[in-house]
Amino acid sequence: MTAKRRKELLGKAGIYVSLSAITLLLIFPFVWMISTSLKDKNEMFSATPTLFPKQITLENYRSMWFDYGFGTYLRNSLTVAVSTTLITLLVATFLAYGISRFRFRGKKVVFNLLILTQMFPLPLLIITIYVVFAQLGLIDSLIGLVLSYCTFAVPFATMMLKSYFDGLPLELEEAAAMDGCGPFATIFRVVLPLSAPSVAAMGLFSFILAWQEFMMSLTLIRSPALRTLPVGITLMVGFRDIMWGPLMAGTVVVTLPVVAMFIYFQKYLITGMTMGAVKG
Repeated sequence: MTAKRRKELLGKAGIYVSLSAITLLLIFPFVWMISTSLKDKNEMFSATPTLFPKQITLENYRSMWFDYGFGTYLRNSLTVAVSTTLITLLVATFLAYGISRFRFRGKKVVFNLLILTQMFPLPLLIITIYVVFAQLGLIDSLIGLVLSYCTFAVPFATMMLKSYFDGLPLELEEAAAMDGCGPFATIFRVVLPLSAPSVAAMGLFSFILAWQEFMMSLTLIRSPALRTLPVGITLMVGFRDIMWGPLMAGTVVVTLPVVAMFIYFQKYLITGMTMGAVKG
């Protein structure tokens, strides 16, 4: 083996070892979280910590679900996240396509306003949204919470999808029009199938935004029956005690769906985020 080849192998080995170490550091908190959620209280507070539970118990998950009303929080979060995703994709897709393909007065103003919305800090937007929603009677309602999330998700998704639509060949749509497709048929039969990766990426972004957001939900929702998962989890943290078992179990329930979605949609996410970056 030549010295050059040996140097290349050592360099690759060093890279793999470094990446493996970084990966272990990143996944260790999740492993510890799952392990803690499966331990009983005695083992959880043992003087000698254990990485894996000696005896697996689901008591923390039972307590999380029945004692803290986690089923209600889960239902509310699913309702809000799915509604936000559907509204965002519906509005952003047509808005992005219109900005990309049509010429109209004020087109640059509309696009610049979308960019401007990304520049405001969250606390400032929360104050503004709260004042407006209070006048509209949308405080303490899931509809108001969904609309507040759409104010974040729609502008970002529109800009990303517009960038992708700019890269789609216009000849495909012209060929569809020559075959008798109208504007809506062209969008649903040609544009959307080709832009599925980007649409999936924006859908995942919208879902995660609504699923894990805390500050807006805490501000707009007052009724216990309308709380979402991030707010519900904080109820396990008291002034004198922290319910570590149910807290870890609830965190697992919140985290695993997002991780599973990332794993399943990762190819669409990567493709959707990169396609359209360079105009074809």
